Amino acid sequence: MVYSDPRPGRWILPLMIVGMVVLTYTFVNSLEPAEGPTGAPADPAFTTDPSQPGVTLPPALQQFMVTLDIFESQLNTFANEVAQTNSRWDNRDTTGQTFAETRTQFIQLQTQLRNFETDVTQAPNVPAELAAGHVELMVEVGHLHLKVQEIIVGLDAPDDGTARRTAVAEFQVEAEQVLDVIASIRRTAHGEPDPTTTTTTESDTTDTTGGEGDTETTSTTIVDG
Repeated sequence: MVYSDPRPGRWILPLMIVGMVVLTYTFVNSLEPAEGPTGAPADPAFTTDPSQPGVTLPPALQQFMVTLDIFESQLNTFANEVAQTNSRWDNRDTTGQTFAETRTQFIQLQTQLRNFETDVTQAPNVPAELAAGHVELMVEVGHLHLKVQEIIVGLDAPDDGTARRTAVAEFQVEAEQVLDVIASIRRTAHGEPDPTTTTTTESDTTDTTGGEGDTETTSTTIVDG
């Protein structure tokens, strides 16, 4: 005996719902990616520059900003090492720093600065719009190890330490110029104008830092610079 379904239309609504879900899923997955204001696909890879919160840069520029941060940190470390090594030698009666230790430390710094120059020169993925600034940075960084060589010459000089102190002051001026170039590259990356700066007079005023040390040592016999 065959029983007929008393409500043959009760399966129509569930089938329609299933069909609508399938069609909606197919439609959503067939949509193209959302486009940006210029008509190009939106690029979610733009990131915020940590040195300027709230400012977004293209990935290539952002990556080079990170490289600049590393260079700046390394340079500050080198500048501090030069100053501290020089100070330990100036205060050798208290610190116990020897001439051999001082000379060795300056030579090591010179080697590290040569390696630093290589790292700056071979910096990867330099954006085209920052290429000119990168060249300027390479030139300025190339002066640093030469300034340390002048410090070593001053250390060896048979004077009261004036040549060495002058070379140390000139190294710090050169380090500041490198930092100025890094700041200029950052401004270029953000499309900011580069303000007029004058740093040439700093070397004229900072070379006199050895004055006090000179007067303190004039009454003693100086074997080493």
